[in-house]
Amino acid sequence: MERDSIRLKFFGDMTAIPPELRALARETDEITEHLGRDAFQANICLNYGGRDELLRAARRFAADCANGLRKPEELDEAAFSGYLDSAGVPDPELIIRPSGELRLSNFLLWQCAYSEFYYTDTLWPDFDEAEIDRAVAAYQKRDRRFGGVK
Repeated sequence: MERDSIRLKFFGDMTAIPPELRALARETDEITEHLGRDAFQANICLNYGGRDELLRAARRFAADCANGLRKPEELDEAAFSGYLDSAGVPDPELIIRPSGELRLSNFLLWQCAYSEFYYTDTLWPDFDEAEIDRAVAAYQKRDRRFGGVK
């Protein structure tokens, strides 16, 4: 992974993952962390749900407040983002939904607020380079406004 500049980041409630797998995930994250933003980053979601991630982030912030490390009035989007599993990882620009699904399925609920979506009836096992090219071409035609009105 290091030789190929591939960074692995794990998202999800790791407390329910077997200890040996949790240790391996933590070790892999630490080994590849120094590669930084220039590396290809693969985000692996284990025992992940968007609602659960939001609850865990809120609990971590509340605990920091209770311990005197933060004040409730300090909470804004940037501060809250720092408590998410994806802290330090850019929000996705494009989310591809294969198999004709038109829902988020509890995935990256906070992070996809300004993402562009590409929907396709192609099943994931049949997803190929041509389908990726179509998704990227559709994305390139978008006028990203990040919540703004034109």
